[in-house]
Amino acid sequence: MLAKSDLHTLPALGELTAEQLEDGPLAEQRRRALEIARQLALPFWRRTDLKDFQLDGLRPVYPGVEISSDDPQVYVADLQTALRERGELVLRYLGSAVPAEHNKFVAYNAALAQDGVVVHVPRNVEASAPVRIVYTLPAGGTAIFPRTLVITEANSRVTVIEEFRSPDLEQYGLSAPVAELFAGDGSEIRFISLQTLGRHAYQLGAQRAIAGRDARIWWLAGATGASVQNVNMQVDLQGNGSGLEWYGFSFGTDAQQLLWAPTVKHIGRDTEGQIDFRNAVADTAYCVFDGMIDIEKGAQGTNSDLRDASLHLSDKARSDSIPGLEIDANEVKAGHGSTSGQIDEEQLFYLMARGLSRQEATRMIVIGFFSAVIERIPLEEVQQRVLELIEAKL
Repeated sequence: MLAKSDLHTLPALGELTAEQLEDGPLAEQRRRALEIARQLALPFWRRTDLKDFQLDGLRPVYPGVEISSDDPQVYVADLQTALRERGELVLRYLGSAVPAEHNKFVAYNAALAQDGVVVHVPRNVEASAPVRIVYTLPAGGTAIFPRTLVITEANSRVTVIEEFRSPDLEQYGLSAPVAELFAGDGSEIRFISLQTLGRHAYQLGAQRAIAGRDARIWWLAGATGASVQNVNMQVDLQGNGSGLEWYGFSFGTDAQQLLWAPTVKHIGRDTEGQIDFRNAVADTAYCVFDGMIDIEKGAQGTNSDLRDASLHLSDKARSDSIPGLEIDANEVKAGHGSTSGQIDEEQLFYLMARGLSRQEATRMIVIGFFSAVIERIPLEEVQQRVLELIEAKL
């Protein structure tokens, strides 16, 4: 990772002018996005508290990204390099899934994204190794605007692992990421996005995937860090026969506020969707799952299911579950369900009667709770990373 002396720092957001934005192929789009950002108010989110969040004083910094890719068949580059080498491709897709108008944070991302990564997989290529991306928020008082763009052409396959990190911050800082995934006909994207930011960090972003005919999206979303998180996520199953497996987890401790808002839109015929999220809360933490299945008119043959579960490890911890269904087609199968509760004292007694301490018994139960997600992760290295993140919270 680059040292702080290697970082470029822009003026605070409230003082930034259009002339200070980067020139190049995106110059016009960046200036327009800055205007949009200035016109939009901070989002009003009922379950995310932004009342003390002062955006204008934060200073954008870059670069804060590390990229690792071992397959020469797969094109992987930072955004600036990709604009020079494959500008037509980047301009065709960038901003088409998550437009600048989405909200104020996305608009600033469109104006300021320097830490971007472009992944392009040609037709009929199956990547032999994952693409690994690490975005780092370096210090309090700063903001980063990462942009991940993944494009798979027909019948190709790739795995992308991104992680957002920071140290514990003395004052609040912002990570405002955007991810746009485009799965071509018959292709598959496996996307793993982990948020492990430190204390006083805010993660406020948007991610969207669009799947073509018979394309597959496998998505893991995980969060154990940051003081506040609000991530809006959406998968559009546009092509006939496309499918989605979507898993997620969060573990909130202290006074963390962590929110996931996943939506799957069934647009094509005979599409399939499976969403399963697990959340644990301790101390005075607050976790929210705000999920939606949206089956649009004409999406006959849809088969979709949404589940989430919350485990409370403290009487003062809170969670909200808001699963929803919107159905405008008549030949479909769809359902949703939610569970929430504390650890069963009988389970603890059973384990403690066999020689385990209460702490060890609690650990076993919590790991078992998350195992429904962990066991579905196809990469052993990611399974191990997720276990490390969960155990660090216990």
